[in-house]
Amino acid sequence: MTTPPGWYPDPGHTGNGPAPERWWDGSAWTDHTRAAQAAAPAAYGYPQQGTPGAYGYPQQQSGYGYPQGAPGGYDPAQPGGPGQGGGGRKRGPMIAAIAGAVAVVAAAGIGIAVALGGDEPHDDPKPRPTATASESPSPEPATTSAAPEPAPTDDEDTLVDALNSIAIPVLDGWHKDDFGNEMDMYIGPYECKGDFTEQCMRGKVLSETAAGFTETTAKGIAKADIEKHVEETYGKDQYDDKDKYGGIDQHEELKSEKVTVAGRQGYLVRWKVTNKKGPDGIAQSVAFPSPGGSGSMVVVRFHFDVGGQAPPLADMDKILKGIKPTV
Repeated sequence: MTTPPGWYPDPGHTGNGPAPERWWDGSAWTDHTRAAQAAAPAAYGYPQQGTPGAYGYPQQQSGYGYPQGAPGGYDPAQPGGPGQGGGGRKRGPMIAAIAGAVAVVAAAGIGIAVALGGDEPHDDPKPRPTATASESPSPEPATTSAAPEPAPTDDEDTLVDALNSIAIPVLDGWHKDDFGNEMDMYIGPYECKGDFTEQCMRGKVLSETAAGFTETTAKGIAKADIEKHVEETYGKDQYDDKDKYGGIDQHEELKSEKVTVAGRQGYLVRWKVTNKKGPDGIAQSVAFPSPGGSGSMVVVRFHFDVGGQAPPLADMDKILKGIKPTV
């Protein structure tokens, strides 16, 4: 549809007062203008070509805007130009440009109104682009490290020494005690055979921060700790001064060597202890730097009974090998 020829308010008017009228020949604005003849009908906008149904523009069908054909009360010219009215300045190209801009803005407004208005939902005529496998970035390959993986901290099968940043595996049949000052696990409590009336353990593993040593190296601490360890385990009880195993008869060194624990270089010392009463025992002290980066040294003590219902000595190596950092 097109807007019929006629006089309409000049769309290029920018001054004060009523806009002069310009002749619309049905397809474009002309250079012919005249003073406003009467109050313009209430409308928003200007005539526009090819904009059917637009708000405020004259159209061939009845609607809001200017009347059909030439506006009433005005004298449209014969084809080719108006028959009366003063000729205006040569502003045809500028007027055509302004009219084109108005048409673009109006078309954009109509598009927005259609998208926002109406009672019925409208589907987007253009399908949205979908990502393809080639558009997705490829994941970076995983890197591996020689350092041991951190151990879980809430596992029932793990004894966690949070202070020293290590986790010790709890083997089947063992029980962990992590509520006191010492972090330990044990197996097979029984009544001691010596003068001591309390219980002894068929196996025990204890972790603590190395303290009270004049030595500073892992080797020096392990060698110093093994003597304390054997005395506290198989010697006299510190409270009632009674021998747990009837006294220590002798001891024999089985191992003294470097060892890696939780990714740190440490030192291991292992003794066999011969008791006067009850079973003999295997005692082991291992010292190494804490993997937590505190600079402190850690001591892990082991003692297993020999024979009977005691755990196999291989479990001592298995537990030591299974110690992991928690950081």
